[in-house]
Amino acid sequence: MQADRKKMGIFIIIIALILVIAIIYFVFLKKSSTPTEFIPEGTETNVQLPEAEQVGSTTPSDAPKATNYNVALEAPHKIIADDLGKQAMSFAERFGSFSNQSNYGNFTDLKIFMTDNMSTWADEYVAELKNQKSASSYYGIETTALTYEIKKFDDSAGQAEITISTQRQESTEKINGGQSYVQNLDLNLVKVNGDWLFDKAYWVK
Repeated sequence: MQADRKKMGIFIIIIALILVIAIIYFVFLKKSSTPTEFIPEGTETNVQLPEAEQVGSTTPSDAPKATNYNVALEAPHKIIADDLGKQAMSFAERFGSFSNQSNYGNFTDLKIFMTDNMSTWADEYVAELKNQKSASSYYGIETTALTYEIKKFDDSAGQAEITISTQRQESTEKINGGQSYVQNLDLNLVKVNGDWLFDKAYWVK
């Protein structure tokens, strides 16, 4: 009796395994072995993507519109006190650096930044320097701007006063052979037709 039960148990296990194998075959192996639709070689196939998946197609209304940028329409830069301070430092270096061998050309180069009054003064000053120094012997001064101080800035009135601290060095026979010293330059500026121009310059002893 016990042997019959053992045989029955083994039989049931075998039947269960057969069922499991049959299920696996029909569910998995049968599906993977299902033949796909045969397409003859050389036949063109057109696959239409859904409208939302089409890439790279735009309508005329979607195309970016070109814009023209006109620099002339941009608002002009408003000059502030610091702008004049930096401009005055550059002016002071050129104004204070000259030599008789260069025919005092620095003053001529700076005349475009001067008012008519200062331009006339520059011509007279150059003539005076030429009379004082002999052309046969070298004489020159090298000036380096150190700092600036805004003493006055009135944009509406068009007036400004700036002091530039400089380091200067005179040379006679040997270039840069003299003793260097610190000297301040007081500059007055006025606005003429919207442009800031240098009107007066004073070396402070």
